[in-house]
Amino acid sequence: MKTKVIAFRVTQDEYDALVYNATSCAMKLGEFVLCSMRPAVIEGQALIAKDRKKVEAKAKRDAKKAANVAQ
Repeated sequence: MKTKVIAFRVTQDEYDALVYNATSCAMKLGEFVLCSMRPAVIEGQALIAKDRKKVEAKAKRDAKKAANVAQ
């Protein structure tokens, strides 16, 4: 799977705090940020899957209604 790059700006104090936290966890900065974001990513993936399931169920119901009308 192709990866995407996400960039965002932080103040010098915020950057220093992120670097401090990353080094205290023996991680690179990018790894630390990704691990910190993981719960939000997992939640977003679950919501996307739920929405897709709703859309598929609606499409299936609509197709069934159309088939019943056509008879």
